[in-house]
Amino acid sequence: MTRYVHIVQVHPVENGEPNLHKVKHEIEFPTKDWAMEYILNFNTPGAPLEAVYHGRVNDATGELE
Repeated sequence: MTRYVHIVQVHPVENGEPNLHKVKHEIEFPTKDWAMEYILNFNTPGAPLEAVYHGRVNDATGELE
């Protein structure tokens, strides 16, 4: 059976925007709701790091949807 995980990556903030090329760490969640809840709790205005939702990944193939 195909399993999907939702990916959130934490990036450093540079010039007021997250630098998506630099990944500090990555977290997998079983549902998009859990991923979005993490982002809401993690992100703080003016913080040096920002969590960004990157989508749903098929665990069997590794493809991002």
